Amino acid sequence: MWSRVELKEDSKTLLRLNYWPFVLVAFIHMAVSGGGVLRETFNFTQDDYDFYDIEEYLDHIGAFGHRLFHSWGPFAFRLLSTMMAAMLCIAFVFLILNIFVFHPLEVGCKRYMVMAREVKPQFGEMVFAFSSRCYLNIVKTTFLMGLFTYLWSLLFVIPGIVKAYEYRMIPYLLAEYPDMAPSEAFRISKEMMMGNKWEAFVLDISFIGWNLLTVITVGITGIFYAWPYQMLTDAALYLTLKKTNPAFGYEKPDINFYL
Repeated sequence: MWSRVELKEDSKTLLRLNYWPFVLVAFIHMAVSGGGVLRETFNFTQDDYDFYDIEEYLDHIGAFGHRLFHSWGPFAFRLLSTMMAAMLCIAFVFLILNIFVFHPLEVGCKRYMVMAREVKPQFGEMVFAFSSRCYLNIVKTTFLMGLFTYLWSLLFVIPGIVKAYEYRMIPYLLAEYPDMAPSEAFRISKEMMMGNKWEAFVLDISFIGWNLLTVITVGITGIFYAWPYQMLTDAALYLTLKKTNPAFGYEKPDINFYL
């Protein structure tokens, strides 16, 4: 059984040895993973926009109110429609960026943190996915990961949280083995996290103090310490589970991983 104390102490030591590169990588990771997908839900009902009620109200404020409403009502409706269309377009753009840019960048940042356990990687490792022949495989797998997590979250949230922990190792697997098929990534992540989801949850909770301090300091603590510290710890968890879990079972490594 792995120890979160040992993982965190080891990560703090590594952070001190190569501080600024880890800060930069963690900042980029948080920037792209925090962007997410812009989602807005528009619920317009008759009760919310009942023009009969508006007309009744306007009866009380006189003819001027009627003229004002009928003059500006169509304009307001067109303005609202334009704003809705613009927001939907923005949401669509964010969705495309999330799938084709942000997710591969997240995998690249995790690749950097994993490689840093063995060698001193180049910053170019963060964008390795875009020059890799496995780019579309990474896009497909991370898209399915997000989609399945979202669908499970519709079942009263808790199943979504459980599945998020079950899929936790998928980006790390893609970082090390970018040619891994989606089915294999899901299978191996599930097996690696079997019996470890609760411990991983406790590990996340152990950073709550740093997260609160990040909020209080408007992100400054996160940028300069908490985010790289947590990312290094997560990478250490992946490598520990990979070594100790006999169910890993994937024998085809990326031969260019340490090049």
